Amino acid sequence: MRNIKLVLEYDGSTFFGFQKQPLHPTIQEALEKALSIFFRHKMKIAAASGRTDAGVHAEGQVVNFRTASAEPIAKIQRGLNALLPQSIVVSGIEEVPQDFHARYSIKSKIYEYRIWNHPYRSPLIAGRAFHVPFHLNISSMRRAAKLLTGKHDFRSFTSPSAIKKMNISFVRTVKRFLVKKQGYLILFHVEADGFLYHMIRNMVGTLLEVGRGKRTPGSIAEVLKAKDRRFAGMAVPSEGLTLIEVTY
Repeated sequence: MRNIKLVLEYDGSTFFGFQKQPLHPTIQEALEKALSIFFRHKMKIAAASGRTDAGVHAEGQVVNFRTASAEPIAKIQRGLNALLPQSIVVSGIEEVPQDFHARYSIKSKIYEYRIWNHPYRSPLIAGRAFHVPFHLNISSMRRAAKLLTGKHDFRSFTSPSAIKKMNISFVRTVKRFLVKKQGYLILFHVEADGFLYHMIRNMVGTLLEVGRGKRTPGSIAEVLKAKDRRFAGMAVPSEGLTLIEVTY
């Protein structure tokens, strides 16, 4: 059996997330359908690097699957891209060692959250960035983001449903948290060894409160210490979030 790694790029606007679920279109469903048609028998992926939520996009989602087929790698990529919806593409493909696992072999994930910071919305980037019409203090948000880097218990930045699962660890290591400004776009670039459910969207929502002067940059330390979701800001919409890269 060959172990094949795929890198996927997709617009998640019309999908209910990555993971397969009944009655709703998902990335996994579309991919497994294309695999099954190409290989002429029912196919399932072995693993994915993560389960992006409904509306979340990806430039570098990683999956792996196993096959006994001797089809050349380049032919598999061309075939899948011909069968997949226009909103999904296999941007990379390679045969990897048998012990490679798209989820358990991960070293870090890199996400980017995009804000369109202008008085008026932009139809050209609708669905790819969250529109915030208010003035935002970039330097304050950068100071606050620095307090989120390092190894912390991030339970204040996850959903109540995740908190109820007491068998999971809430400790994650954020390696980088950059706040960049490109014209009217504000980009929150985050790299960590893993993320909790809604963690990025909750962190960005909290930083937006800092940017608007509703809380101080130093208050982030208090939010982390509280270990209580009620101390953090609101979750921003999924439309602005993109999985940029997964490192192994």
